[in-house]
Amino acid sequence: MAQRWLAVAVLVGCAIGLGTSASAAPTTTTRPADDNPPTPVHYRVDTTTHVAKLGSDLIIGPGRLDGQFVITPGTLRVDITGTLALPPADSYFVTFGFMPATTTVTVTSTAQVDSVLQNGTLTATTRLVFALTNARVHGVPLNLGANCRSDETAIVQTGPFASPLSTGTISGTFTIPPFHHSGATENLDPLMTGLVSGPGNTLRTVLTFLCGGATTCEEH
Repeated sequence: MAQRWLAVAVLVGCAIGLGTSASAAPTTTTRPADDNPPTPVHYRVDTTTHVAKLGSDLIIGPGRLDGQFVITPGTLRVDITGTLALPPADSYFVTFGFMPATTTVTVTSTAQVDSVLQNGTLTATTRLVFALTNARVHGVPLNLGANCRSDETAIVQTGPFASPLSTGTISGTFTIPPFHHSGATENLDPLMTGLVSGPGNTLRTVLTFLCGGATTCEEH
């Protein structure tokens, strides 16, 4: 008799255990990581930078922004991230109010571009370094060396944007940091920093949608 009641107890215990497992299982399920995968997107990038101290514009482009976007379910928020690549650009400006000068400017992105599109406005944060080469002042070469560059600066640009699959213009103001390692034979950091660095500069960027989403990117 004791053995019989022991067997019944074991069966009841197993049934209770199975019932607990079956009812608890649904509470442990999580949404798969690929429920909301990023969508590739690519833009052409054309920029115009107004350098306040020089009173001149620097036009760079076309470049590329190759990235992806993720739509947050249940919201109007879209996160767009990507890698920015811009070509070198030749600039012309007048120093000290009368002396013409030219140089090649290379703008390098030091981190991915982070953007948020919400309520019809795109806010993009870019971290850039400015490098100067091939300088001439009044036609005379000024040897800046191979590593004349600024510190990193963060630029926040905003503007109206309909969707991640559209074209739009964003803009913002920023500070050009001091320059370092300027000059092959003498220290030209004070000169370049004094001429170029400072606040009140503007950056205007046109993002032209190339492909992404349902638009194939093979031809781009």
